[in-house]
Amino acid sequence: MELQDAEAYVRTVTGRRSTKDALAWLGEERAVSRPIDLPNLLASLLTIEDQALTADAQGQAGRVIRQVCRAEVVSGLDPSQELLALDEVLRPAQYRAALDALAARTATRTLASVTLAAVIAAQEDDRNVVTALCAAAGLSYRDLRARVHDASVPTDLRRKWKNDQLKAVFEVVDAVITGRVTASSPAAEPARPVEHLLPDIDDEPGRQRGWELVEQMRVHGVPYELLLTQRAVGSAWVAHRSSKAKHVQAAVTTTLCKLLDERSVPYHRLAMNAASRELLTQVGANPAAAAKDGRNEGGQLAVLVHAGTVTHAVAVSVARDGGTARKSGARLGTLPSRLGIPCSVVLVGPGWAERNTTAELARPFYGRMYTERTVTALADALHALVTPDESVTSAGQNGGAQPAASVDPLEGHS
Repeated sequence: MELQDAEAYVRTVTGRRSTKDALAWLGEERAVSRPIDLPNLLASLLTIEDQALTADAQGQAGRVIRQVCRAEVVSGLDPSQELLALDEVLRPAQYRAALDALAARTATRTLASVTLAAVIAAQEDDRNVVTALCAAAGLSYRDLRARVHDASVPTDLRRKWKNDQLKAVFEVVDAVITGRVTASSPAAEPARPVEHLLPDIDDEPGRQRGWELVEQMRVHGVPYELLLTQRAVGSAWVAHRSSKAKHVQAAVTTTLCKLLDERSVPYHRLAMNAASRELLTQVGANPAAAAKDGRNEGGQLAVLVHAGTVTHAVAVSVARDGGTARKSGARLGTLPSRLGIPCSVVLVGPGWAERNTTAELARPFYGRMYTERTVTALADALHALVTPDESVTSAGQNGGAQPAASVDPLEGHS
């Protein structure tokens, strides 16, 4: 982008006659015409920061970029307050059925005498038995798999299990419930479900222990105060959110794909698999460099738009807090250079508005930063990119006002 075009654009956005006044206007966070075209504004500010004739103007543009990012890159989707994939949550009746099926296959018809043979028989008839055992031991499936050393286990809890896999799992669960686990330090206690651990610490007389306690709760229920204690130490929905974290990215990606379909924009939905890596290679990208440090890009490479000579990738990154944004941003900022093709990014979650890390993404993505609130503008920009001969007005172009020359941040940083 040329300097004169960038300066003309910020003057148009602010309604000021000079670039100096326009930057001061933005720096003071005064009102501008809405809706705002954030990628074009950031691209213009980056150009001024790079090419302005005075150091003062360059420094002011840099400060304005940080202010604009904090004010405008605001996501309304908070993963800590919203839930996805509720249909995948196992219902209480399903836990009850699984535990009853397990108890029915023991010698005493109670969980107090649960054995590996009973687990094998019950899991054959009820695919939720292992899930129920994980919950009884207070283990996420990820934690369980990490503790099983001698046998590989299915990636899906509800898939068919082999007997040796069930043996390895039952040994882990049984050790947790019966208290045969140890901590690495005398100052710590081994992590166990709160209903098992706290009675041991409090040394309450007459309390059941181990599988007897599990059976007691299965038959007589769990006091409400125990449920509240569990919430206090484990938080509400934390395990579900953790296990479904990728659903947030998937939901935003699905929305973008629908918008691209409506605009007849050719695209491919990407995944971390060989087919997507081969596709990226075919269009001149470098997926090996993008993933050389592992799969964590700080965000999910979600969509590839490819039409003729146009190639453009879109990443989606979720940060519910500033710490996550800081860690993700450091990795995400190198994605365009490592991948080797132009990229946009959709930033989701309140964490992105809390950190200067967000402003640091403006340069590598050349201002092409969106949230789930502005994903329609991204679809419009991608449509304009692949149909340059059509008269397409960029979304949020200040009520139709145009600068002296068209500014298109999707074209790349010149």
